[in-house]
Amino acid sequence: MDLGAHFDREGAKLALEKFIQDRVNESKDAKETSVQYFARLNALHEVDRQVSNRREWKLAALSGSEVVPEEVAFRLHGVLAKINLAPGEIAHLNAYKASSLTQRVQLVGLGSHAFDDMLLNTKVVTDIFRRHLGGQHSPVWKIGEGYGDLQMNCSCLYLTKAFNRPEREVAFGLGVDPFKKFARYKPQGYIHTAANVVKYFKRVDEEGKRVLYECFPGTFRVGDIVEVQGSVIAFPVKDGMVKMVFQMNTLILEDASFSKAAEHARAREYNPPQRPMQLKRKSWYEEEDEDMEVGGARRKFKDLRLETAHSYVG
Repeated sequence: MDLGAHFDREGAKLALEKFIQDRVNESKDAKETSVQYFARLNALHEVDRQVSNRREWKLAALSGSEVVPEEVAFRLHGVLAKINLAPGEIAHLNAYKASSLTQRVQLVGLGSHAFDDMLLNTKVVTDIFRRHLGGQHSPVWKIGEGYGDLQMNCSCLYLTKAFNRPEREVAFGLGVDPFKKFARYKPQGYIHTAANVVKYFKRVDEEGKRVLYECFPGTFRVGDIVEVQGSVIAFPVKDGMVKMVFQMNTLILEDASFSKAAEHARAREYNPPQRPMQLKRKSWYEEEDEDMEVGGARRKFKDLRLETAHSYVG
């Protein structure tokens, strides 16, 4: 499903622009974009970890007197252009390998300058990885073109090979696997761990405050304005290149008005309102038939009067 001709692109772009600016103003650490910026770039450290037979790198930072670095989190805001979430993603599990089962979304800005700046400024992250990995490992940061605009893909695997990481199995989130379909992959050694969890929320304004409520992944629709939270991971691929991906851990529904308006417009086009057809009422008796039971009943009720009943409360 795509945005379609009924989607208000200009209205969604302006709403996204305002939303990004509001979120930037709320954040003390943000600068010009809604990506979490870093006050001191020299305080950043790359943490590499061994995963199976391949190495992965995550971006982490030391703050204050801490010895253990903390994973750097990012916030991205955009309009949902593509969705691949449960339960639709797991409808035909037999067609997929466990290692490729992914919950993912694609964000676009529809021409929003704030969105474009947000993505282009991720070059800072690319440069950090390039310095750490060396020139022979140039990170591949793919920002594709969609709907004539920049786009960003965010994803997270549903399952992890159990013997690859010393992590415990955790329960699936609300509405992710209601029919226990992922259980078929457990004999193959795949489990759902904390690293595979994506939390889904929708924002509700209550008394001027931004309140988040947990929701089903099926709540999200193409055209919704959302916030994605996550981290950046780099890992080697063929030909000595390093691929970078945005691993999401939280998806927040911020504004569903544009997707709903588009759905209503499509529904009106496919099912236009029709004038009710006037039908002549079928008479099952003849007026002249005085002996018919129905006719007799009509005569009895002809002079019936209804008196007004008054109720009094003592």
